[in-house]
Amino acid sequence: MAVESSPTERGQIHSELISYENRAGRRITAYLDAAVRDLTGVQFVLMAPKYGETKKNNLQLAYYLVANGFAVLRFDFTNHVGESEGAMEDFTMPGAVDDIVAGLDFLERRFEADSVVVVASSLSGRCALRAAAQDPRIERLICLVGVVNLQRTILEMYQEDVFGLYLEGRVYGPTSFLGFVTNGASFLGTAVETNLHALDGAIRDMEAIEIPVTYFCAERDLWVDGADVQRVFGGRGNCRLVPIEGAMHELRENIRAAETAYRSTVLACLGRLGDTPEPAVVVPDKRVVLAQNKRERDRLRQILPENVVESEFWTRYLSRYAALERAGAYRDYVHTVGTLLGEFTPGCRVLDAGCGNGHFGIWLWLRTLQEERPRAAQPEVYVGVDLTAGGLRDSIRRHSGLVLEREAPEAAPPPDRALQFTYLQFDFDRIEPTDGQSVLPFADATFDKVCCSLVISYLKAPERLLAELYRVLRPGGVLVLSSMKPYCDLSSLYRDYVVHEAGKDDLEWARGMLHAAGQLKLKEEKGSYTFFLAQELEDLARSAGFHSPEAHSTFGNQTNVVRVVK
Repeated sequence: MAVESSPTERGQIHSELISYENRAGRRITAYLDAAVRDLTGVQFVLMAPKYGETKKNNLQLAYYLVANGFAVLRFDFTNHVGESEGAMEDFTMPGAVDDIVAGLDFLERRFEADSVVVVASSLSGRCALRAAAQDPRIERLICLVGVVNLQRTILEMYQEDVFGLYLEGRVYGPTSFLGFVTNGASFLGTAVETNLHALDGAIRDMEAIEIPVTYFCAERDLWVDGADVQRVFGGRGNCRLVPIEGAMHELRENIRAAETAYRSTVLACLGRLGDTPEPAVVVPDKRVVLAQNKRERDRLRQILPENVVESEFWTRYLSRYAALERAGAYRDYVHTVGTLLGEFTPGCRVLDAGCGNGHFGIWLWLRTLQEERPRAAQPEVYVGVDLTAGGLRDSIRRHSGLVLEREAPEAAPPPDRALQFTYLQFDFDRIEPTDGQSVLPFADATFDKVCCSLVISYLKAPERLLAELYRVLRPGGVLVLSSMKPYCDLSSLYRDYVVHEAGKDDLEWARGMLHAAGQLKLKEEKGSYTFFLAQELEDLARSAGFHSPEAHSTFGNQTNVVRVVK
C-alpha cells in the first residue's frame, strides 16, 4: 500500500472539545478533529466509541482520516464511560443508536452537513447498522469487527444464553456485561424490544440499507461468528467484506493488522478501497498523535478519578484473577518465566517482586520436588513481596501446604530440601531511592534471581523499581520482567479455558476475570497503567543497567517477557 509523508507534522491537525445534546436532552461530549479551520465542503466522518471505551480510543484512526482530507466527530456515548452525561449502569443499545443520530443532528445543525460517513466498531457497529437503516444522512457505513448477533456473542463469552434466559423469565439486576456493570433488566429488555440483540434484526436492518457498507472481519475473531456476518452482508451488491489477516476482535492487539485496518478504512471512507492502482494513503505524524493522546489521557484522569485505592482494587482483581491461574496457558506462562530464570542451585535466593497469589512460588516448590539433591544441600530462599495483604495471605496459605496438598500430591520434601519462604508487604510506588529510605529493605546484591511478573505496567514510576531490582541483584544475576502487551486480547485464552478446562463451578470465577480485564483496559486508556512492547521492556531494563536482553512472547502471544542480566 502506497504511503506518503504527512503534512500534519506542521501542526495542521487540531482537536476541538465540544458538547451538544441528544434528542432526549442529554449532554454529549466530543472532539472535532480537522486539519483546517474552515470546514465548508469538507467530508465529515462520525466515529462511535466501542462499548466500555471512550472517544480517545478512536484518536489514531481519526487522525488517519483527517490526514487524508476528512473532518472527524468522535464522541462518548451517554450513560457510558467517558465525559458524556449519565452513568454506565444505565447504558442501553437503543440509547447508543440515539447518540449516533445526535451526532448527525449536530453536524447538520452546525455545518449543514447532510451526508456523513459513519465508522463504528464492535458493539457500536450493531448500533450504527440500525442508525443507517433509519437515517438517510448516513451516506456510507464502515464497520470494524462489528457485532451482528449480540445474543451469540454473549453466549460465546459467558457460555450461557443470557438473552434466552431473560426471555424465559429470569430476572436480572446489576449485571456485568463485557466487563462493565449495567442494569441487566434495562440492557436486556431494551435490546429485545428493539430487536437489536438477534441476528434476524441485523438482517432486516441490512435489507433496509442501500448505501455502500464495508465490513472488516478479523481473521481470529472469537466473539463474532463468520457465518452470521455472511448472512447479514454476504451476497449484497452494496456490501464489501474485507478480511484483516492476523487480527483478533481487538484490532490494536496486532500492530500490523491495526495499521492495515486504518489505511483500508481511509480508502473505504473515500470509496476507493480496491482501486487499481491503489491510492496513496497519508499517515499522520506519530508525534502529533502522541501529543494529543497525552492531552486526552491527562483529561481522562481528571474526569474519571479512581473510586477505590490501588490496594483495594488489586485485592478484588487478584480474587478474580485466580481463575486464570487455572488455565493451561497461564501455567505455560509461569513455566516460561521460571525456565528463563535458569538453574536454581542450592542456596539460591529468589525475589518474587509482585508475588500476587503466589503462583510462581508454587511453581518453584514443585520444581524442587522434582530435583534430586543431596539431603545436606542448602535450601533455596524465596521472598515474596506484594502490595496487597490479601495476595500475601493467599501466598502464605498456598505455600504452607494447605493448597499444595491438592496441587502436589507428592509428599512434602524434608526440611533440608524445602524452600524457605519469607513475605513482605510493600508498595512499589513508594520507592524513592534519592532519599535513601523509601527503598526495598534488602542489602545490595542480596538475590541471585528476580521474578517481576506482570507488575511493572501498574506502577507510576517503573524505572524506580527496576533501579532497586538492579541494586538488590548480585552481579551476574538474572531478572525476568514481563508485561501484558498493549491492547492485549485475552479472548482466545478465556475461550479455551471456559470451553475446554473450566468446570461448572469455575465459570463464575472466569466471568469475574473477564470483568476485571475490562477494568484494566479502562485504566490503560486513562494512562493509569501502561502495557509495554518487548522493545520498551528492553529499553527500561537497559536504562537501569541490565544487559543481554532476551525477549519472548507467551501466554497466548498476549504477554511480553524479557530476560536480562546484571
